[in-house]
Amino acid sequence: MKLLDEIIEMATDDDKEPIGSLLRKCLVLERQLKNDKFRAWLNLELDGYDRDKEDEFPDYRVFNCVNKGDFLGMTVQLSDQPISLHIMNERDRKMVQTVHLHQPAASYDGRGDKNGSAVLPWNPALTVKYQRKIYEGGEPALVRAWQEIPASILVDLLEQVRTRVLRFALDIKDNLPPDSPDATHVPSAIVEHSVVNNIYGGNILIASHAENFSQIVQTNVSEGNVAELEQALAKLGITQEGVKALRSDIEADEKDGHATVGPKTKEWLTNIGKYLGKEGAKAGLEVAKQFATKWVLQHYGLGV
Repeated sequence: MKLLDEIIEMATDDDKEPIGSLLRKCLVLERQLKNDKFRAWLNLELDGYDRDKEDEFPDYRVFNCVNKGDFLGMTVQLSDQPISLHIMNERDRKMVQTVHLHQPAASYDGRGDKNGSAVLPWNPALTVKYQRKIYEGGEPALVRAWQEIPASILVDLLEQVRTRVLRFALDIKDNLPPDSPDATHVPSAIVEHSVVNNIYGGNILIASHAENFSQIVQTNVSEGNVAELEQALAKLGITQEGVKALRSDIEADEKDGHATVGPKTKEWLTNIGKYLGKEGAKAGLEVAKQFATKWVLQHYGLGV
């Protein structure tokens, strides 16, 4: 199959083929395979990861880093010095000791000096907070600090993406029926197994969550269709109790003469946090509120 052969060739030739082009080519393949987990991973690698959902980052995008800084005193100036984190409180230490690489894969592929380290500057407020605490007596003072990202980490990230795509494409090709013009005839169970094992490295939990979120993003509710609204909310992770409560509030608002979102329904949306189950908690309160509001508005014919 031509498309699979092109992907395999692009994945093996990192000198000529940018990672972004490879991932976009994979999007074409996904339209044939129709696998939500694969699409979710591709979208994250193309668009970037949500920095507020650190537990969902693949392991190749997370590492413990070295923190460095420049110091200035009355009689001394020190540049590019490692910073010991033992003087920081636990919250601040966790903030800077680990890096989550959230940007699209292509942003790491387009660096001018691929052998040079990259840096992530500290928040200025954090630098000021520890300005006089690194050295005993407050001298010399910290004037600039950053997290250092070795070039090898960024190279590994790109290699991981290419290798996962390559193994997946080779696996799909091995399972391609004879004389098949495209990948649409590969059994969905084989595709699912290959995605979990080759793309997600066997991590079923992260793969399942990525698939669920991808489905949530694409979900829409027809005007006046309460059943669709309830199904969407259940998919989001709203408990059965929460779904029943919303139905009751919508009916109560309608009895009070509200043709659009009434006060009881608004209150339900405001308090949606208490109706989030385990899966909903993974998505996060703000995400749950955003999608629930969108679907309620669509139910009333007000959303897009």
